[in-house]
Amino acid sequence: MWLLPQKGVWWPAESMLIVSDLHLAKAEYFRSQGLAVPPTVDFQTLSTLTALIRQCQPKQLMLLGDLFHSAPNRAWADFKAWLKDELSAGLEEAMLVRGNHDKAQDEVYRDMGVWVLDMWENQGVVLTHEPDDPIPSNARIHLCGHIHPAAMMRGKGRQSERVPCFVQTSTGCNAGRRLILPAFGAFTGMHTVEPKRGMEVYVATDKEVMGPWRAAPDARVNRGGRR
Repeated sequence: MWLLPQKGVWWPAESMLIVSDLHLAKAEYFRSQGLAVPPTVDFQTLSTLTALIRQCQPKQLMLLGDLFHSAPNRAWADFKAWLKDELSAGLEEAMLVRGNHDKAQDEVYRDMGVWVLDMWENQGVVLTHEPDDPIPSNARIHLCGHIHPAAMMRGKGRQSERVPCFVQTSTGCNAGRRLILPAFGAFTGMHTVEPKRGMEVYVATDKEVMGPWRAAPDARVNRGGRR
């Protein structure tokens, strides 16, 4: 699986492009409440996704939850039109692992061309929305989203900036690994994570994915784990 600087994952063996937390329709909802949010953020999100589809040419598009942020509005129709174009251009299937914001009936998503699942599983690889979602005990790899992880980058001049990141940890299931994807949407918040023992952080910049970054070892702990 390839971690992409555009904040997605490309899985060549399954011809699957995986993204999480688009949160489309959020800007349209805020604008309806009188807040000055640029009307182009959803266009930016879908434009980036279109470019990734052209780059990877996947057969399957997997959305790891929170496709839409709010109740149906004009942005839902825009996504339906966008997906219709992508399916006509060669994409074979779009799937949504239901997230906490995905509250519409399954028929609503199917009408858009999206199949809705609670969990996707194949040969020990499990895809859900939240890190805490129950997964099979024999899961080898668990991909999820939900928390919008970001790392704090600090410079020598005390300047700092939060940057989206991928986070890899243990699942606790037979030493399986969990990969938490950053939010793909252009209009989403971020949750700062600090590397802990057993965690690896991969920072997604505009041009590349850098890492892994790990927590600094505790000098007071020797290899045997004793102080």
